Amino acid sequence: MLSHFRRHQHWLYLAGILWLNVYLVRQIFWIEFSAQPQSMHGFWMAIARLADGHWWTPHWWPYWYGGMPFELTYAPLLPWLTKQVGLYRVIGLSLCLVPLAVYGFAWRLTGKAGWSFVAAIVYSVSAPTELLFPDGSFGWAHLGDARRIYLQMVWDETPHYLALGFLLLGWRWWTIALAALANPFGVTGAIVFGLCWVLASGEWKKVGVAGVLGYLVVCPFYPPSLLPLLRANAALFSESAWSAASAWGLTATAVGLAVLWAVSRRLPGYGRFFVMLTGLLAAIPWLELRWGSHFLLQPMRYKIELEVALVLSAVFAVAAVVDRAPVWGRVLLGLALLWPVSEQVIRLRRYSKDIVRPSEASGMVEYRAARWMEENMPNRLVFAPGSIAYWMNAFSKVKQFTGGSYPTAPTTMQQKQLYAIFGETDAERAIALLQQVGVEALVVSGRKSGEFWKPYAQPEIFAGRLDLLWEEQDTRIYAVPRQGIIPVEWRDDNHVFAAGPGVTPVNWHIGWRAFRADGSASPITANAQGQIVVSEPVLLAYDGGLEAKLCRAVSLLTLLGCITWPLWRRRLPINH
Repeated sequence: MLSHFRRHQHWLYLAGILWLNVYLVRQIFWIEFSAQPQSMHGFWMAIARLADGHWWTPHWWPYWYGGMPFELTYAPLLPWLTKQVGLYRVIGLSLCLVPLAVYGFAWRLTGKAGWSFVAAIVYSVSAPTELLFPDGSFGWAHLGDARRIYLQMVWDETPHYLALGFLLLGWRWWTIALAALANPFGVTGAIVFGLCWVLASGEWKKVGVAGVLGYLVVCPFYPPSLLPLLRANAALFSESAWSAASAWGLTATAVGLAVLWAVSRRLPGYGRFFVMLTGLLAAIPWLELRWGSHFLLQPMRYKIELEVALVLSAVFAVAAVVDRAPVWGRVLLGLALLWPVSEQVIRLRRYSKDIVRPSEASGMVEYRAARWMEENMPNRLVFAPGSIAYWMNAFSKVKQFTGGSYPTAPTTMQQKQLYAIFGETDAERAIALLQQVGVEALVVSGRKSGEFWKPYAQPEIFAGRLDLLWEEQDTRIYAVPRQGIIPVEWRDDNHVFAAGPGVTPVNWHIGWRAFRADGSASPITANAQGQIVVSEPVLLAYDGGLEAKLCRAVSLLTLLGCITWPLWRRRLPINH
């Protein structure tokens, strides 16, 4: 019987891990909507709903921030999967399959199937980062928090977990490409994992080639022009901006990594990797918390990768000790742990049932404001706050001056104006800023509004200054008189007629072209706010520009090469 178990142990381990995680979150596969207004679920639903064929060819996205190239909206994999199977099923798959990837990753590195199974179970039922970097106050009880479920159902970490799952599949071009398509953290995660693996194993050629090929495949969604845009937007916020503290934090991390590399030489290769990965990932949030030093954007979110590294380091450190014990001692230890593990599974199941509940979208003020805007002012540029902006396009096709994910906002000037309006205490100045960019409808969430974030410093300043169009639950929609901006008529996402001459409410991009009625080209420029200025009535057409076309050509050629090269090699003579 023991030999039969060993023959099928991997399948039995995988089945056990899958059963546990399906048991914890099984109800998520049957819900269609769970109202979490503070989350980014609305972003992904909006892209899934409105993207059409945007995944493959250059397209303009007119719904956020006054318009942007589609590739700047969000990494495409989760929205695409959402369109195919539904958001909450994707979240459920992430929660169930990433622990399987943890098992496979640990087993390939260590060759120890039993301990890899233990690591996957520990990862499934614990949150070790809560002991080092607690989300709230420190407490040993938080070690058992359902952090994975909470972060995916309440906030916005499903793409991050998908990216982590793909990285755990190994150092291959396609896993790196899928991780990047899932989330930008997949890019930095691949760099962190790859660096530690190179230091532990010396396989720099394998990791380097996989990284380059992976990037070339995904470069349409991570074009070279994105990097300076990310830096410019990050500089607007102290928690992301580069500073002198960033430089010394990066230096200290490099020195610490070198020390770990030196002192771990006697460990097996996988042990060196676990130690360096844990040290590097722990340094990223620790420097931010202790000294305000960050050399990566949003450093606290690397706790997701750190969770895996801590579990692997701890489990295999215990394994090194327990494996020296006699068999009867290991059996007794396993039996002793069954009770606390079962109690923890029951606790997590109760939490899962409480947090994963179906809801009706119609009960959200975000839904009602979006539907009113589409029905009554469908062609107006709207300025919406917080969660209303995040969910607006999950329920409507309204075009916004707000709405997107700030790291990839198309211009820093647009972001400065957005936050200036939220923070303004003088109504006339705020209205002037709105008119300057072509906003014709303003959504204001009051202090008792159902809108989650409530970003206005003084929402009451607009009362009596603008015509009130709609009011519900301390949330109001005002009309903003047009001034200084010419009207436009959208034919589709890539084509808009501008009744020039004048400034349009559409963001300029190198991919825009302007044509007169006779089909001849007309010049366009950008104003200080980054909006298109036309000199006559024209039809504006978006084709992505040279960079977008080249990136797609490079991506397609690289993908074809990566697929055909192994097939071609198999056809070569054996002695070649």
